[in-house]
Amino acid sequence: MLKLKQYFNLETKLLTGLMMSTEPEHIQSIAALICDLTRNCNIKEEYFAASFNLTPAELKIIKLFVFSPSLTVREICTMLNLTPGRITQIVTSLEEKKILLRAVDANDKRNITISVLPKGQPFINNLLADYNQLNYKIFKDIGPETAREILASLETLVSLFKTWVGEDKPENLIAQ
Repeated sequence: MLKLKQYFNLETKLLTGLMMSTEPEHIQSIAALICDLTRNCNIKEEYFAASFNLTPAELKIIKLFVFSPSLTVREICTMLNLTPGRITQIVTSLEEKKILLRAVDANDKRNITISVLPKGQPFINNLLADYNQLNYKIFKDIGPETAREILASLETLVSLFKTWVGEDKPENLIAQ
């Protein structure tokens, strides 16, 4: 009987140790760090956008075109969780800066495709190079092991948030 009791005590200690990271004070610390990280990332994005004479919203849209030469307004809305009206405002500004071009689908005028202008591509390439350089400057003093740990933690956080967004849409949570 004593061995069985010791086993359960050991099992309880192990489970308590595993659950330690989900105790309220740890969750609160993680949440506070995420808020702090978000604030600092916003400061970085504002600084970087200003260095290219862009708004942070313009920068967010331009970064989407690093990996795709064209996107529909609907796709941009989904990726950035912005309204079509807000996308239109930002794209109009980027058209005035000769970076992006808006084209209405001849078959369905509701579909609008946004693409990079030929003169806009060198701007985007330069922006990407400078963005990578800024990130290198921020992370240059961490070693490879720390970088791997940060990467693994961020992948976990992104996965958790994607799951949360998929299960509990933020617009549903606000109303509750």
